Amino acid sequence: MLRKFLLPVIPFVFCACLRSQTTAPLFFDLSDKQALLTTLFDSDLMATNGEVLWEPLSFSDRLMVSTSDDSLFHTRLDTILFFSTFGIEQAVAIFATYNYQKNHLNACQACGAQLSFATFDETVTGQWQIERFAKHLTALGSLGENGDIELVQFGENQWCLQLKMGWMGQGILSEHVSFVNLDDFSTIFTFVSHEDNSGVLHLPAERSYSFDRSIHFLNQEQERTAAWWEFDVVSRGTNLSETEELTVPANYVQRYQYDWQTRSYTKACP
Repeated sequence: MLRKFLLPVIPFVFCACLRSQTTAPLFFDLSDKQALLTTLFDSDLMATNGEVLWEPLSFSDRLMVSTSDDSLFHTRLDTILFFSTFGIEQAVAIFATYNYQKNHLNACQACGAQLSFATFDETVTGQWQIERFAKHLTALGSLGENGDIELVQFGENQWCLQLKMGWMGQGILSEHVSFVNLDDFSTIFTFVSHEDNSGVLHLPAERSYSFDRSIHFLNQEQERTAAWWEFDVVSRGTNLSETEELTVPANYVQRYQYDWQTRSYTKACP
């Protein structure tokens, strides 16, 4: 009896999977901001400031981000950036969800924007076909504002979003940078680009520090054709000693290379 029940079920499941894999592609007009918002966030309710207002559609929506006090998410199109890989014109749209309380933007120190990303490929007919979309992947910014977002090339055909934000706490100013792989929206590298404690009151001179760090890609010809370029993190300035109550030089160069197993950048072996 068990075999008789299993046989008709298997073709049914196979057909369901096949239909999901052959779904017709979705095309967008990237100049139509409202259509992007209402389609991707499943809501026709638009605010006068250009934000789409939408209800949490799943349990994970509710867990990832808190709604505003009207029980809705308020999401706007932040920017669209264009790039090219393997001769194909592509675009990434960045959406920012903000929190409102009593009709005012929540501007607490830890309140930034929750970011969602969508990538598109341009077809031979000039249409933009969506490739992937993910909601509320990361937070960026503070005091009710978003951080800085731009594109950075990491390989001959590899592009990443650079997400940069500043943070002030207990008199210490920090600037953080992270890079998001546009192939799968994973974070491949993060670092602190600046930090100083000049805002600390009554700070002894021997404990005052400030450093800056930056990324420098290698310029060798063979490196420029690699899938993922190696780079050096260059640090200049001073930092607190890990063993003593004083500052020490923070001048160094550290090389990083892409690790295919972790799909992120790690320190290169000497």
